[in-house]
Amino acid sequence: MINIKIDGITVSASKDLTILDVANDLGHNIPTMCYLDGHDHFPSCLICIVKDRNNGKLIPSCTTKVQESMDIVTMDEEVAEARKTALELLLSDHVGDCEAPCQTNCPAYMDIPLMNRLLVAGKSRVAGGAGS
Repeated sequence: MINIKIDGITVSASKDLTILDVANDLGHNIPTMCYLDGHDHFPSCLICIVKDRNNGKLIPSCTTKVQESMDIVTMDEEVAEARKTALELLLSDHVGDCEAPCQTNCPAYMDIPLMNRLLVAGKSRVAGGAGS
């Protein structure tokens, strides 16, 4: 077990867990789009980005394993801006209004176009349950 901080709360966690796993266990809501529990992860959307206060780096929470003495910030102005930019880049090539394969064949049965619109509107808590 290692010790890390997430939003000022010190927790002990197994080193095989990701930041997202530990944050979820604490009840912290980190938005995700490309993450699906039980499947291999590749941080392609960067919506789950968080910041390590120790070095100021922005990192994807869905793939980054916890490390001793991390001090993670799940939301501040810089994290919010990075998530907004990531979402804008995703939407710049696709407005999300079509019946795309990501909607009709989503293994998690998520309504991805609706989720995109909710995220753009700043409703990340509602977007996490879109289609479920």
